[in-house]
Amino acid sequence: MFKLGKIIYESAKKAYPILLNGKSSIGKKAPFSLKNPYILEAIPESKLAEMSMFEGKKLRTVCRILDDKDGYKVIERYNRIRFKQPKGFSDDELTALYKKAFNNNGKTPSPLENNIDAMVYLNNLPESIGSKFDAHGIDKISVTDHLKQLNRLLTNGIDSKKAFHTAPLVAPIPKGVGAGLGTSGSAYRGGSFILVSDKGQLIEQSGIKHVIVNDAYYNIISDLQRKFPDVNFVRADDAVNYFSKL
Repeated sequence: MFKLGKIIYESAKKAYPILLNGKSSIGKKAPFSLKNPYILEAIPESKLAEMSMFEGKKLRTVCRILDDKDGYKVIERYNRIRFKQPKGFSDDELTALYKKAFNNNGKTPSPLENNIDAMVYLNNLPESIGSKFDAHGIDKISVTDHLKQLNRLLTNGIDSKKAFHTAPLVAPIPKGVGAGLGTSGSAYRGGSFILVSDKGQLIEQSGIKHVIVNDAYYNIISDLQRKFPDVNFVRADDAVNYFSKL
């Protein structure tokens, strides 16, 4: 499992001389500071802004928080306050979005009539590109619940107490499997949304940076973008072009 705190601490020790007994002279009160080049080089670029909240705090304490299973909740709460992160859609707003999305008085669309585009278009995204993005497909629940779950995740973050499985946006196709079925090992594509990380990062590291919106919800992409401006919302039929440019 990725342990950012441990990586930062081991890198920070390089800034302190080695004692005669072979141990680092780093003390218990050594500070966390982005001015320390060894600490700076250990932090992914996408995490630098939020790591500034720990400037001047005890290094050991910061590293323990980062590696604790609930540690990222501290950062998420701080960021919601610092950056005035939106609270997400209310129940009434979600109801209005359903009506706008489906354009049929808010009735749940048939799964057979929606969410086809991601299955079709992502087959054209090369593995060399798609494998560089970590992803999670919201699937296997009702189409209306897809939007509710997206709203919860973008508002509250990922619940570390619940299983949250990710996979490459495009994984290698096993030998003997036809191209049309080549989603084996990739994130699920049959739902309304696919959550995607920064390039070369895990969602656990970078958070949710991109959301591929499948055809059931094309009509509300502008609403999603206004509510969550720090996330990039991409139509499934434009995903190949979008991720190829990244």
